[in-house]
Amino acid sequence: MDSVEKGAATSVSNPRGRPSRGRPPKLQRNSRGGQGRGVEKPPHLAALILARGGSKGIPLKNIKHLAGVPLIGWVLRAALDSGVFQSVWVSTDHDEIENVAKQFGAQVHRRSSEVSKDSSTSLDAIIEFLNYHNEVDIVGNIQATSPCLHPTDLQKVAEMIREEGYDSVFSVVRRHQFRWSEIQKGVREVTEPLNLNPAKRPRRQDWDGELYENGSFYFAKRHLIEMGYLQVCAFILQKSFKPFYMYSSVLRKTWYSS
Repeated sequence: MDSVEKGAATSVSNPRGRPSRGRPPKLQRNSRGGQGRGVEKPPHLAALILARGGSKGIPLKNIKHLAGVPLIGWVLRAALDSGVFQSVWVSTDHDEIENVAKQFGAQVHRRSSEVSKDSSTSLDAIIEFLNYHNEVDIVGNIQATSPCLHPTDLQKVAEMIREEGYDSVFSVVRRHQFRWSEIQKGVREVTEPLNLNPAKRPRRQDWDGELYENGSFYFAKRHLIEMGYLQVCAFILQKSFKPFYMYSSVLRKTWYSS
């Protein structure tokens, strides 16, 4: 996630009508969000939680109770309490998920069967949502499976996009893990280090580690999504959470853990 070039990007589609996916556009950050000096209507920032009913690993996992609250309820509460969204949506194809979403104050987009398949991507579902909601300028795609998400994280993202001019922001964590190549069974090769020199193994305190997406959220402006991208710009570094069960007793007493 780097910066954004001033001026509107153009949506490009291939003959099949799907966004063309080449190299990500080169972007440079706008000053003050690229807004002019006059009074302008603020861009519509919508929170969008994707929650189809066809979960295979854990059926209907998005509404399973965690510390007494449906899983999706944790992120809906964080989104609403952040106060930065003009609208908060759940995209689903399932009646029970729709009912829970409405109980927590979200609006519901009934997604089509075309974007509810096992092979459907998040981008497919987000593009369909945008096709029905022309008022939305920025999508904050928040994963339902991120119950430790705090409203302050979302407030920081909104500031980065609206005030600092980023076109996309997503969440990462820093990991200090040495990676090695995997060797297939029966192949006469040896594993190779991918991110270290074994003869000079760094100490943890001497190595910055690497950044990994943690899937908590992906924010992007409409023009990027229509070009087939969810991220090309800045990131927010989140603390690595301990196993969630360690927070369960805390979550029963309060919505958020520090």
